[in-house]
Amino acid sequence: MPVFESYYKEHFKEFFLVAHKYVKSVPVSQEIVNDVFVKIWEDAGNIMIDSSLKAYIYKAVVNRSINALNKQQKEKQNQREFAQLPQEFYEEKQIEAHELKVQLYKAIDNLPDQCKKVFQLSRFEGLKQQEIADSLGISIKTVKNHITHALKLLAKYAGKSVILFLIIHIFL
Repeated sequence: MPVFESYYKEHFKEFFLVAHKYVKSVPVSQEIVNDVFVKIWEDAGNIMIDSSLKAYIYKAVVNRSINALNKQQKEKQNQREFAQLPQEFYEEKQIEAHELKVQLYKAIDNLPDQCKKVFQLSRFEGLKQQEIADSLGISIKTVKNHITHALKLLAKYAGKSVILFLIIHIFL
C-alpha cells in the first residue's frame, strides 16, 4: 500500500473529527477531509510544508471547515433575505433567469464544435482542464484557449448580462 494511502487511512478519523467539530455534519466533514487529501495529492510537487504533515493537514481541515461554515451562513442569510422579497419579484426574476438561460444556450449552440465541446465539458460537466485535454487528446493550453475563446464569443453573441448570469447561476 502506498505511503500516502496508508497515512490517509491511519489519520482520516482524526481529521474527520476535527472537521465535524466545526460543521456538525458527517457528509460535509467527510468531504472536507477527502478534499484536503486530494488537494495535497494533486499539488504534491508544489506544496511547501513548514511544519509536520499532520499539522499542515490539520490547519487545512480547519480552514476548509471554517470556509464551509461561512458558506452555509451566507446561504442561510441569502435565503432569509430572498424569503422576504415579494412573490412578484421572485416570479419576475425567474422569468428573467429563464430568458437569459435561453439566450445562453442559443449562444453556446453558435460556438465552433470543438470550442463548444470543451466549454460544455468544463462548465456543465465540471471536468478539470487536464481531464478535458486527456479525454479529447489535446493540450491543456488548447483547452484554456477554447474556454477563453468561448467566453469572448458568448459575450459577443449573447451580451454581458448572459455572461453575468452564467457566472452567478452556473459556476457558483
